[in-house]
Amino acid sequence: MFNRQSLLIVALLAGTATPAVARERLIFDPDNLQFLSDDDQSAADPNANFVLRGSIGVASITANEHVYNDPSSTDNLSLLVWQSTAPIANVDVKLRFQDAWTLRGHVDAALMGDSMMTDYDWIPPYNTGYGMNDWSHRSISPDTSLDWYLNGSLALGRDLPINGALTVNVNGGFQYTDVEWTATGGTFIYSDGGYRNDVGTIPDVAAVRYRQQLPTVFAGIDATVNDGPWNLEVDSKAGLLVGASSTDHHYLRIPPFYIVDDLTYGQLLSVDAKLGYDISDHLGAYFDASYEKVFSAHTPTTYSYISNNQSYLQSDWRGGAELDVASITAGLKGNF
Repeated sequence: MFNRQSLLIVALLAGTATPAVARERLIFDPDNLQFLSDDDQSAADPNANFVLRGSIGVASITANEHVYNDPSSTDNLSLLVWQSTAPIANVDVKLRFQDAWTLRGHVDAALMGDSMMTDYDWIPPYNTGYGMNDWSHRSISPDTSLDWYLNGSLALGRDLPINGALTVNVNGGFQYTDVEWTATGGTFIYSDGGYRNDVGTIPDVAAVRYRQQLPTVFAGIDATVNDGPWNLEVDSKAGLLVGASSTDHHYLRIPPFYIVDDLTYGQLLSVDAKLGYDISDHLGAYFDASYEKVFSAHTPTTYSYISNNQSYLQSDWRGGAELDVASITAGLKGNF
């Protein structure tokens, strides 16, 4: 039978042993192969160095194409608004390497859906101003198709564990966005010898096709918060367009022509939030909401004939373009 002195010695030994074991479970060295963004190995998933996500949902995609009245003015001579609500799917892969470096790839794709194009013109002397209701010419093409929307990015980053619940990732990389619409037929109201006096229909053929090609370099910062099986990830980035352009084909003009805007040095801003729940060690579900804005104003513009690609007019700092993409998706996440 133990006396009180023996029990006291055993208790003291147990009390000193527990912190030693706990200290062995702490991972302070990011070069360690087991580094998993947490600094507490007992709370980390040893299979989280490869994360694969996939989701589907709906996206709102809007592009604005500008021809400005003056190189220094925000008043429009012409504005084409391309709008789509379309199904969207995405895939996201994140790899974590030794020394806490990460490589992440992301792809979005949207097709079809419900689209419309509206073309406004403010042509003197029939425009009453330069507000949205002061147009002199307007055409609407409800039979517009979203030919495609593709967005892909690749980012190299590094995880910076703040504590056991919060991890920050600083990254930078390259993104490419490619979107195209085709407007077919529609109706018009023109001012031709009088104020909005000419009303009619557009032939039921492809009338206007618009495409934006947006290579971008960006810097980003991501934050992930874990609370038991729940997790919240917020990603943000800012970028600069490099070698970007938009192209607008007008097939019903005589002669048919196309317009190219040089969108280089335009800007990109985006934010994305994912709310997830871990069903098991390897499987989770999440909701994702994102918004991305691309804007480029007062750009050089070149007009060319479609028949021979010969340019016939160049306009400095009168073109411009914008792209807004908002999406909501739901999907599954796998940890391996």
